[in-house]
Amino acid sequence: MSEGKTRPKAVFSTNVKLPPGVHDFEGDGPAGEPAAGPDPIHRVIYMDDRVVPGSFYVEAVWVTGSVPTVHPVHRHDNDEILGFVGSDMANPSELGAEIDLIVDGVKTTITKTCFVHIPAGLEHGGLCFRKIDRPVFQIAMLRQDKFESEPPT
Repeated sequence: MSEGKTRPKAVFSTNVKLPPGVHDFEGDGPAGEPAAGPDPIHRVIYMDDRVVPGSFYVEAVWVTGSVPTVHPVHRHDNDEILGFVGSDMANPSELGAEIDLIVDGVKTTITKTCFVHIPAGLEHGGLCFRKIDRPVFQIAMLRQDKFESEPPT
């Protein structure tokens, strides 16, 4: 590193708050009513450039029950990775859940721990945590500085 330049510094963030306009669909029940009962989505951490300047988008949640609200179909200008991880330490590949995901018009039911690579521009969504027998750890990472989608979700 040449003289006069500032060394980059690591930033530790414990943020769980979503920036305005991100995932506005969450918590909605039928016809836009508030969801009944306790929220099955437990946000663990959220980061993007609005939280830590220079960062890319990444977030993680625990899902502890079925989520009747479906994440709308959308697309991004950059690649995204979605991860779904089971919580049975004796058999971590078993998800203990049935999660529906639509990618490029094809609906898949996820029942095993996995990562899903979604190339830039590919429509995806319809994410529905239909059946949850054990908590599921879900993570999303997007190669862009903040979460944005078309249409906005």
